Amino acid sequence: MDDFELPEDLEDIEIIYSDGEDEEPIENAIEDINIEDDTLEAEILDLSTLTFQKHTKSVFSSDLSHDNQLAITGGEDDIAYLWRTDTSEVLLECTGHKDSVTEVCFSFDDQYVATGDMAGMIQVWSTKERKLVWCFEGDDMEWLIWHSMTNVLFCGCHSGDIYIWQIPQGHCKVLPSPNNISASCGKVLPNGKQILIGYEDGQLRLWNIKECTVDWANHHAQAITNLDINREGTLAVVSPGSIIVKLNDGKPTVTLLPDGETEIETALFNSELGIVATGALTGQLCVWELGRHALRHQARIECAVTVMEWGSDGKIFIGATDGAVYVCSVKTGVLLETLTGHKTDILSISVFKDDRILTTSDDGTAKIFNVKK
Repeated sequence: MDDFELPEDLEDIEIIYSDGEDEEPIENAIEDINIEDDTLEAEILDLSTLTFQKHTKSVFSSDLSHDNQLAITGGEDDIAYLWRTDTSEVLLECTGHKDSVTEVCFSFDDQYVATGDMAGMIQVWSTKERKLVWCFEGDDMEWLIWHSMTNVLFCGCHSGDIYIWQIPQGHCKVLPSPNNISASCGKVLPNGKQILIGYEDGQLRLWNIKECTVDWANHHAQAITNLDINREGTLAVVSPGSIIVKLNDGKPTVTLLPDGETEIETALFNSELGIVATGALTGQLCVWELGRHALRHQARIECAVTVMEWGSDGKIFIGATDGAVYVCSVKTGVLLETLTGHKTDILSISVFKDDRILTTSDDGTAKIFNVKK
């Protein structure tokens, strides 16, 4: 097994605070939005500026190149497409998969794009030469991510093993499963030298990537389904328990759950604003002040939250099972706009540099939306 080096720590980023604009309170605005019935399907107003319709079934995953000129989408039809975001022209059909393509992602320099299916077929394609450059077929895949500063690819498997490859050479390391329990989620720390892994049995482990050793491990009462890490690499938030964990020693510090809520679907840090946003299957949306662990804003939509992503200046994009994306301001607690066009569940959101968004849905389409400034 060959060793390879990882990059040095990321540099600190200056924190900038700015004020939001006054709009209609989110608590009032969201209460009026309720698309409940399939009979309303014909009445859905499509506000998208572009619709990609090459997929024949659900589109599970998406990513944008760093210059925002290219998109990659993967779906239940066992294929991924590399396409232009201005014209929807297909540049590469990523074929050869044997199951639903649930993970797609560009490398840090956009030189490669990785596609992975549920059965464990992982393929890496050259975006310039438009051809397959590397592939691997292994255990059922749970997630797939690139390192943020080098062409190193991480894969979490149903067996609990974590594979790490240097691309395109294929040099491999394995972080072994602690007890043959699925590695359900993972995220590389900003220092580039550690990776935090959540497991189906509730274990949370911080691994040293170079040494393949565990820096610490703890255990949660529930299966860990999602996690996020703050920009400084000092804290993690673990779902569904909504527990804040210190990354230097793995100790939990606080649980961020409103009254009446027992778990969340997803949570995201915003280090610039010092907050954590949480979304639940009950439709509950919360914004927490991290320093005081205080609830700043709370609202509910009439459907389940599926995915959330940050935009600029305190905007957050909330995908839901009604097919809409809710654009909210976490600074003022208002609903800025509702982006409609999809017919059912939003499965992924990718954000352009100018705050346009690329969305995919269970309805078999990917769409691009403009967002109000």
